[in-house]
Parts: sequence; C-alpha cells; structure tokens
Amino acid sequence: MSNVDPKNPADRLPDLLIRAGRDSATAGDDSRPLQIFAPWLDRLPVAQRDLLSILPVLDINGALFSALSGETRGNALPETAACAQIAALLCVDPFLRLRDVTRLLKSANITAVTNFPTIQVVDGTAARGFESADLGVEREAEILQQFSQQGFSVVGFATSTENAIRLMERGLRDLVIHPGPPSTDWRNRASAGQKAAATLTALRARTPASLRLFCPVEYGHELDPARACADGLVRYA
Repeated sequence: MSNVDPKNPADRLPDLLIRAGRDSATAGDDSRPLQIFAPWLDRLPVAQRDLLSILPVLDINGALFSALSGETRGNALPETAACAQIAALLCVDPFLRLRDVTRLLKSANITAVTNFPTIQVVDGTAARGFESADLGVEREAEILQQFSQQGFSVVGFATSTENAIRLMERGLRDLVIHPGPPSTDWRNRASAGQKAAATLTALRARTPASLRLFCPVEYGHELDPARACADGLVRYA
C-alpha cells in the first residue's frame, strides 16, 4: 500500500490515452479524454513496444505522416466530431522537417504534439552515442520548443527530474513522467516506480506545471506511490 496521500479526485486531470487510431466523439460530449495519436502502435508487439518504438525497426514518424496524409486527402474525421488529438513524434529524427510537419499537422486539425516515444529511455553508452550525434535529449527539447514557438501545445515526456527541468526551461508546462520501459524483473520495476515518485515529488515543490504519470501496461502496483503523486495518468487505450 502506498504511503503517499492521494490527490483530491476533484483535482485530478482526466487520463490521457495513447491509441493507434483517431477516435470520434459524440456531439456535445466533452467527457472524452484527450488522446495521443500514435498510428505505429499496432505495428509493434505489445510486450516490447515501449523499447522497440525508439529502435530502427520501424519508421515511427513516417507512419504518422502517412496516416495524416491519408486524412487530408479526404478521409479525416470532421473537425467538430474529432476528439482532441496530440501527435506522437520521435523528435530526434534527423529527417524531421519542422516546416513540412507543422503544415501537415495543421491540415489534419492537430494543434498539439508530444515527444513519444522519447529518446530519454536510452541510457549508458547508447545515450552518449546519440548525444554525440546531436540526436539526444537536447535535440528533443529543442524540437519541442520549436513546436511551441510555432503555436502548438506541447506535452513533454521526461524520465527524470533533470530532464523535466530541461523541458521546463524550454517553456513546457505540461509534463508526463515516464518510468522507463518495464523490466521483466519486479525489483527493477519497483525501483523505477520509486524513482518516478521521487521525480514527481521533487517537481511538485518547484513548478506549477501539470504532472502526469505514464503507466505502461506491464507495470502494476510498483507505480502506486507515483500514481498518488501525479495530477493524472497516461496509458495505452
């Protein structure tokens, strides 16, 4: 049982759902939660998608752009009937052309983006390699800032207090704490859950930003302390 007092339910944000399709909303229904649009999800094995999504096994951004391009050719949901959507982007993609992407997103009635999947889940030698190639956390934060400057709402995933502060310094005020890809060892998941709770607690003391927690399906009670600290949750639909 968590020893952290849960937030008042009235103060909690609605769950933010990650899904492969664009869902429609019933006219006049404002209760539907926000959605992160990640059309590549159904192309990866469920048990490994949190890690595989950042490996060169699939063109993540290409899948998103292809789906949105199809919509702009006449298959889009009517704007008044579409749930609010946040585009999931691999921001460190070296072939990402901001001008082209912003034009495509706006034509598909999408005005918000997020760094999902995030390069921050890579650590150790691999992380240093990405940083040396200018494809690491700094690049990710810079791209998110550029989207914000273009008028997009930005939801920033962060795996640590340091990375969250880095995003806040770029002007982001809507954050999601990512506990990292789920390990098969419950002890590692427990450690990740404790770290996520500590990150949320540390950030709570220094920012009024909205702080959500990402809850991969393989995590269970290991995330309970972090769930109690968060303003809301992010989960797969």
